[in-house]
Amino acid sequence: MNKDIYLVALGVIVVILFITLIVLIYKVFDLQQKVADGNKRKIHEEKPAQTKTEQKNEHQEEQIIAGPQNTIIYDVNITEGISDINGSMKRYAMKYNLDSATLASMDGFSIASSHADSEQEAANLTAQYQENTMTEIGNTHIIPLEYRGEQILIMVRTTQQITKERADMMVLDIRSILSHWI
Repeated sequence: MNKDIYLVALGVIVVILFITLIVLIYKVFDLQQKVADGNKRKIHEEKPAQTKTEQKNEHQEEQIIAGPQNTIIYDVNITEGISDINGSMKRYAMKYNLDSATLASMDGFSIASSHADSEQEAANLTAQYQENTMTEIGNTHIIPLEYRGEQILIMVRTTQQITKERADMMVLDIRSILSHWI
């Protein structure tokens, strides 16, 4: 009788291990498929023989494509589920792939920022902007904005170029942040 109980218990354990093995195999297979789907984009198709000029042109096209891109993550919500305006600025910087983003008043005070040490930056860059109306200082881009009759400066640090279309989108999002918090 004792042997029968041990055999039944052993059988149950074997069945559980077998089911676990099947689940693990499925998970590994699923992961392999996801990795393979990601790599399909990177695989180059076989091409007929090319002249050196064609190869050089193709290489230049690949370099242009591989260069830094103005990536925007459109599904980032910059106001919902956040406790303060600085949290919105952090999400704003994430959305536009920026190193940092700061809002400053024209008298040099930091209104909000994605990083902690923004007071000195706001004061210095506002002064430089007022002297020369420069919109690019090093890798910092300054975008002026009028909000409720006040001039505000959007200061973003990035190594990427900021096109007019991108700047317009950034201004719209800053207006959204300001209207939500102020």
